[in-house]
Amino acid sequence: MANRMERGRRWGVCHLLAALVIATAGCPMVSGPIDPADVPDGNQDLTVTSPLGKTSGEPNDSFDEPVVAVAESDGVIRLQGTVAAVGDMDVFLIGALSAGDRVVVEVSTQNSPLDASIAIYDGLTHIVVNNDDRVDSLDSFIDYTARHDNHGYYLVVTHSAFAPTGRFAGAYWVDLEITEGSVVPPPVQQTLLLNFAGGRVNSPVLGTANLSPLDARDISLLYDGQTDELKDSITTTMEQNYSRFNVRIVTSDDPPPTTAFTTIHFGGFSPDTFGIADDVDLFNADRCDDALIFAESFGPEVFSHPPSVTELGVAIGNIAAHEAGHLLGLNHVDDDMDLMDDVSPADAFLFDQEFRVSPVSSDIMAIGWQDSPTLLFEAVGPNTAP
Repeated sequence: MANRMERGRRWGVCHLLAALVIATAGCPMVSGPIDPADVPDGNQDLTVTSPLGKTSGEPNDSFDEPVVAVAESDGVIRLQGTVAAVGDMDVFLIGALSAGDRVVVEVSTQNSPLDASIAIYDGLTHIVVNNDDRVDSLDSFIDYTARHDNHGYYLVVTHSAFAPTGRFAGAYWVDLEITEGSVVPPPVQQTLLLNFAGGRVNSPVLGTANLSPLDARDISLLYDGQTDELKDSITTTMEQNYSRFNVRIVTSDDPPPTTAFTTIHFGGFSPDTFGIADDVDLFNADRCDDALIFAESFGPEVFSHPPSVTELGVAIGNIAAHEAGHLLGLNHVDDDMDLMDDVSPADAFLFDQEFRVSPVSSDIMAIGWQDSPTLLFEAVGPNTAP
């Protein structure tokens, strides 16, 4: 997958690809060019009403003025609308969900040029799941089981931040169905292996590479002979960043794990990025994925002053925690002090960053917040060690 981040930003795959593809059902079949004026925002049945508010019409681009989504007689919520221009979005109030409720959302753009992107938020305006592209198209699909009760969930429909030219606007249709009583997957402890020993990396996303063992000298002669200190600082930083969560940190210097583990590789150089992860793995569905931290990209010249080897380990450890965050289901945010920030300068990596409640990155959705601690608790659970 193409790297979309500039040097000085962290990189992680921001688009959760749906693992399940189903045929479009229920959406109107349209042929020929689509006039956006013919597709007003709201429920497809323009006659429905709700005591909770309007069921169609503008403004509907905020959580304060949503369109109320109303289920039809067969239980399916059918919505439609038009993303009129760059930055336009439509907010729909789904209503209360209980833990275990399954929400399936299917977006069709048919002959519309729109490259759609969607997200579900809870009543605190915290993002819980998002999708940009399906496996087989630029349309969007979500199959989500609610992890917590909330009185007012929302669906947001907009264009992809990375839409091809000419695909930032157009009409869309949505089928949304809620099924009660699904089982909430319990959080499961995750082991993160910090691979300092090098070796072969072979991943569909990370590519194929043969890494040499981590050597501080390869980053700069300033750190010659300080490899052990560098590894200790990276490990300590990772342990601190994940201390609240049921995440076990081991290194290639320890005995190999006996249970499923994700591997964070350290080594190599990239002129464009500090790190890359396999995917944004919602709720840690794959416990054996990979990330690569380009350790040699952390030369002293990327900072405002040459860091000590301990400070360098903090910077590399913070990036490693960020990429591991993607593999545990977290998206990017806009907050220099948040580990999931994607636009902070390199000097910010030297800070004591943490997982916070922060604004969602505009590369994901230009609305709402990400509660990273809660999402991690729901994926791996809290740290219960004494």
